[in-house]
Amino acid sequence: MKRHSVAIGLLISAVFLYVAFRKTDLGELAQHLAAANYLYLVPASILTLGALWVRAMRWGLLLRPLQRISPPTLFSATSIGFMCNNVLPMRLGEVIRAFLIRRSTGVRASAAFATIVVERLFDLFSMIGVFGVLVIFAPFHNRQFKIGALLACVAGLVVLALLVFYHARPSAVERLVGRLLPGRIRDRVIALLRSFGDGLMIFRDPPRLLGVGVLTLVMWLMIAVVIKICFASARLQEGGLVLPATSSLVVLVVIAIGVMVPSGPGFVGTMQAAAILGLAIVGYTDRDRALSFSILYHATQWFPVVLVGLVYLVKENLSLAQMRQISTRADLETPEENGS
Repeated sequence: MKRHSVAIGLLISAVFLYVAFRKTDLGELAQHLAAANYLYLVPASILTLGALWVRAMRWGLLLRPLQRISPPTLFSATSIGFMCNNVLPMRLGEVIRAFLIRRSTGVRASAAFATIVVERLFDLFSMIGVFGVLVIFAPFHNRQFKIGALLACVAGLVVLALLVFYHARPSAVERLVGRLLPGRIRDRVIALLRSFGDGLMIFRDPPRLLGVGVLTLVMWLMIAVVIKICFASARLQEGGLVLPATSSLVVLVVIAIGVMVPSGPGFVGTMQAAAILGLAIVGYTDRDRALSFSILYHATQWFPVVLVGLVYLVKENLSLAQMRQISTRADLETPEENGS
C-alpha cells in the first residue's frame, strides 16, 4: 500500500467528516445516540451479513465460467475482502478478494478482479434503476435530486452502450487503445481489457445473467431494510418529523454512491456525509438526528463484517500484515501467472 494512497484516502475522509459535522450540535448528537434503541442493531447486523452472503453467491455466478467455486470459499474471500475495505483505505479489499480466490482455487487474479469490476457494474446499474423508479414515483419534489437522477440514468445508458460495443467488437476497441496509448502501458491495458471481456461473457448466458440480476435485487433490498431498521433505532420520526415511504431507497442510493468515493478505512466520513445528504433530499431537516442515524447504520456495516472477516482470516491462516502486503502489488498477477 503506497503511502501517498493512504494519505489521499485519509484526507478525503477528513474533508467529508468536516462536511458532516460542521453544523452539528455535539450535545444534541450525544443525546440522540443515548436515546437510540440499540436492540434494533441486532437484526440489522444479521441482515447485513445475509446481504454479504448473497453478494458472495452472486460473485460465484460471475466466476462460474472460470471455475465453479464452493459457497464457503466464496464467502470466506468476500468476508475478508470487505473486512479489509473496513480497515484499509481506498477500497483495497477488492484487490485482496481477487488474490484470495487465486490462492484458494488457482483462478487467475486478473480474471477474478475482472468479475469484481462486472459485479460493481451490476451494482451501478441497479442503483440507476432505483434512481429511475424514484424519479417517476417518489412523492417528494427535490428538483436537484431528480435532475441528478436523470443525468445518472443517461450516464448509465452511455456506459451500457460502451460495454455492448466492446462486447460486440473487442478487436476494434483494442486496436483503438493500441493507437492511443504508448507501448509501455499499452500491453497491460489490453491484457486487462481482455480479462474484463472474460467477465462480460455472462451477457451470453441469459439464465446466469438472470440469476445475477435477482441476487443483486435481493441484496439491495436487504440493505434497504437494514436502513429502515436503523431509522427506527435512531428514532428519526420522533418530534413530528415524517419520512416518506421511499426514504430508505433514497438514502440507500445516496450512500451507495457516496462510499464509491475512495476514502480512508471503513468509508469514514463519506458514509456520514452521504447519509445526511440522502435524508436532506427527502426533506428530513434534523441534521443531528440524521448524523446519529449515520453512525448507527455505519456500526451495522462495520462491526459484524470486520468480526466475521477476522474469523475467516484466522481460519485461512492469514494476517492483516499479509493483506497489507498484497495491497502493495503493482499488478494483479503473480510471477507464476505471468510465466516469469
